Amino acid sequence: MIARDRCAAFARELHEHPGVHRVIFAGADGLAHYDDARLEDRERGAAAAATLAGVAGLVAQSLGLDETEGSVIYGTSRQVITRAVSDDLLLVVLADAGEPGNGVYREVRRVSRAIADEGLTF
Repeated sequence: MIARDRCAAFARELHEHPGVHRVIFAGADGLAHYDDARLEDRERGAAAAATLAGVAGLVAQSLGLDETEGSVIYGTSRQVITRAVSDDLLLVVLADAGEPGNGVYREVRRVSRAIADEGLTF
């Protein structure tokens, strides 16, 4: 089980990248395990991320992909990156889009691998 303080350490690493605004670790059930947003925003963000991961998986299957690793939603000024760390743990990052957010997806992949390598799950 990944401890909240370990999630906070990984979130700090991600926040070192320019343009990162929010980091969420959530269960596949949509419950937030760690979220550095305001308390009232936490439940909604984790639930939306779990829904997105489920929908992305269904779309991928229907188009012939065998498995999804994550998804990215690009907005005008921000992007949402959702990455499955394990079957029961999602990593979600809200970051600037465009130049300020360049490289954030690579950092999300790196952190996800680090968590998996440590054998940490929800």
